[in-house]
Amino acid sequence: MIRHAFVMLLTLTMLISVFLTSHAQEASPVPVGAAMATPVSPSTVLTTEVLATVRLPTAAIPPPPAIFDVWLWSLRPDAELTFATGDAPPSIAADVVLAGEYTVRSDGRLLVQRGARLEEVTPGTVATVRPGDAVIYVENQAAQLMRNPGDEEAKAISFGVYSSAPPSEFTTGPVSQEDWERSGLAGQDLVVSVEQLTVPPGASLPPFTPDVHAPQIFAVVEGMAHWAIIAPDRATPRSAATFIHDQVIWFRALAEGEHWQVRNDEERPLVLLQVTVRADPAATPVAATPVS
Repeated sequence: MIRHAFVMLLTLTMLISVFLTSHAQEASPVPVGAAMATPVSPSTVLTTEVLATVRLPTAAIPPPPAIFDVWLWSLRPDAELTFATGDAPPSIAADVVLAGEYTVRSDGRLLVQRGARLEEVTPGTVATVRPGDAVIYVENQAAQLMRNPGDEEAKAISFGVYSSAPPSEFTTGPVSQEDWERSGLAGQDLVVSVEQLTVPPGASLPPFTPDVHAPQIFAVVEGMAHWAIIAPDRATPRSAATFIHDQVIWFRALAEGEHWQVRNDEERPLVLLQVTVRADPAATPVAATPVS
């Protein structure tokens, strides 16, 4: 899907996400020392649900420089979005439907994934998608139309690889140009998994070290996430940054010995969507030629 229709909302969200991620030390929320990773007790079980696993073919993935983008969006009843050919730079993108339903039409190659079944949609043909379905915009530069014909708001999480080569304006994203090149994922078929994580009040995700070869990005669906970097040898822990509904926690590589921590310090559950992109182990790598 092309992001330009959501430019105002997404730009605001992106700026907030960039600020919080890059200024975690200056953020005002709860210091890590005040609520270090709370063990998850039997009565506060962390639940995980796999929503979709989507494959992106290397033939449609733009070469470096490029970014990997992730965003949440919604479409009100009777609303529609239209995009002209070339509104997006060379790219491939996908939606995973979270709630409601909408119709989609593209003048380019479009795939719809329903469970284990993958449907090739004839260009110019309307397809209806519902929760659990995925839409893959293989030719993402083609003209597109999305419409919500129902009486319920449609919600989705979207992701994609976008060229950053001039004149593209897609120069920053949850996985930066530098990290995308370091990942080694360019020139490979990709597997993107979307999982829903529910973190009970007072609990946290197990601390982990981000892997640049399989970047993970988190989007907040409900509640407030407290994100911090922890290190065993740091005398004064950094303050946590907070992320609220529809905001995205960008990938960030860490120094040796550091770990990410994502906590729920609130009194209601925290619902996250974890998007992980990695190379398809069943595919054969193809050399990617950077765009000068």
